[in-house]
Amino acid sequence: MSAEMDIKTFYDNPLKKRGREAEHDAEDAAHFDAEALRFLNEEGESALIVDLREDRPPRHRAFWRELLDAPGKRILDVGCGYGYASTLLAMMGADVTAIDVSNGMCELTRLSAQVNGVEIDVRNLSAVDTGFPDGSFDIIVGQVSLHHLPLESAGEELARVLKPGGKAVFLEPIQPREWVFKLRANLPFVCHESPGGGALRLDEIEAIGKIFGDYEIKYFNITERLRRFKAIDWFSPVLYTTDSILLKIPGMTGFAASAVIIFTKTK
Repeated sequence: MSAEMDIKTFYDNPLKKRGREAEHDAEDAAHFDAEALRFLNEEGESALIVDLREDRPPRHRAFWRELLDAPGKRILDVGCGYGYASTLLAMMGADVTAIDVSNGMCELTRLSAQVNGVEIDVRNLSAVDTGFPDGSFDIIVGQVSLHHLPLESAGEELARVLKPGGKAVFLEPIQPREWVFKLRANLPFVCHESPGGGALRLDEIEAIGKIFGDYEIKYFNITERLRRFKAIDWFSPVLYTTDSILLKIPGMTGFAASAVIIFTKTK
């Protein structure tokens, strides 16, 4: 399947349903193997070097604030991708295990660990069947990875391997209000996504929250999405400030395109 996806599929992807896990993982693995090869050919090894001085957008800063307690913790990075989160967590002093259905992405994470001088246990595994013992991890993390997973099956597996009282922290694209979605579906924009991906609906987040026991959502990215137009990237600080104001207005979270989601295992 092409990386170009119909908008309606992006918002309700049938590959994420229970019973289609093997098909989902096979298609996403092939997609991300190709992306890993593209990354190495076009970006190169130097792009994997983690810059601790990097100026991050508000949603990324919020994600990392939730992980200030990472040092010394055993952490599972789900859908490790290019290895950025795994590498930075290892640099912070965490004991990191990274998994991905794509062997190509696993190789990128191993390379990231190598060029940044850290150790990461990288495994080519599916999030729906990790094989880890119950309660293996203090923290689970994912940067734009949860929305790629077969949610019900993966939610159950991730809750199983998380210790009681542990947390799972994700930074993800989420669905806006329905009329915004309908407007977006009629605009001539291509949706670039993996075959098994799709922005998270609030009911999906709530369902996963029930599996873990509790959850919290922190909303971001209303006007900030304009940063995709490189010509106005210099305007980013104004967009960040605008979003911080808008998101304090009741009802405006329905226009957010991203969220930091924190699941807590209380069961």
